[in-house]
Amino acid sequence: MLFKKDKTLLGLNIGSGYIKMIELKDSGSIYTLSNFGMAALPPDAIVDGTIMDMSAVANTITNLANNLKVKKKRISTSISGHSVIVKKIALPLMDENTIEETIQQEAAQHIPYDISDVNLDFQILGPNKNNAENMDVILVAVKKDTINDYLSLVEEAGFVPVVVDIDTFALENAYEHNYNENEKKIIALVDIGTNMTVINILDDGVTCFSRNITSGSRLITEQLQKQFSLSYENAELLKMGCPEKNGTEPAEALTAIKAAAFSLINEITKTIDFFHTSALSEGRIEKIVLSGGGAKAYNILEEIQNKSGITTELIDPFRNIMIPEKQFDLEYIKDIAPIATIAMGLALRKDEVASR
Repeated sequence: MLFKKDKTLLGLNIGSGYIKMIELKDSGSIYTLSNFGMAALPPDAIVDGTIMDMSAVANTITNLANNLKVKKKRISTSISGHSVIVKKIALPLMDENTIEETIQQEAAQHIPYDISDVNLDFQILGPNKNNAENMDVILVAVKKDTINDYLSLVEEAGFVPVVVDIDTFALENAYEHNYNENEKKIIALVDIGTNMTVINILDDGVTCFSRNITSGSRLITEQLQKQFSLSYENAELLKMGCPEKNGTEPAEALTAIKAAAFSLINEITKTIDFFHTSALSEGRIEKIVLSGGGAKAYNILEEIQNKSGITTELIDPFRNIMIPEKQFDLEYIKDIAPIATIAMGLALRKDEVASR
């Protein structure tokens, strides 16, 4: 075979505030970044993972792809929100074929929707640590209407949806590729988006608990808008630690940001506390890794670390990715990195059809 098939997919992260695209080149030993860009969505075009304005979102995707001169049409995208449920369950030891035959009955006990209204998937994690006769299984359910909406959106934008993942696993994929030395620890991945915060707790590199919080960093921006009578754009700058551009005193700005972020930080730390006291926990979380645009909000990392008492850091989803210096501004990539995390996790997915 003279030419190696391109097995990479275009990573398309459809967030509630921004569309992010990443294209990688698989050179065998390492992935190289070949394209990256993002574009803002109109307010409330997507709410809690539900597409409210299909044409506006499709146009944003198409325009971003045109601006980036993207040639690839086969994409990997993901879904989050209340229509997605991820649950770790224990089942008696059985083979995969037997699970496929019985998963509908099992899922009915754990899913708050009519089973006929959802698409189900599962992954066997391995033997249950507390009962040798059981095994742990990750159960995933997504409402069919939501999947169909996202498929229609991607096709309307001119792309071919090959993989429809969920944000939880895209986050895990990006982390695993870049931080494989931490697999033996219990790690909390927290992606703070515009209107959604995704929490994925990994134990030995495997998801053991996940939760979507239906609020994000827009909550902080809107409170700053009201308090200082700012435009949305200027409130965003203030949130990111630029008080001088708004004529605000730094100390006053920090106090306001802390107050605005309080409820979101409280929800994140409450989720971590719940995990520690639940039967799901085999130990304590050793590190919190933040991603998403909200992770860059002024002082939010320090506040989460102080309130949780757990070492907290920003993720670098480009850590094990080659970035051509002539093609990209490395300072910009470093600055924007946390926002690109889910898109990176999607871009790392293989095109199984192209692999054959």
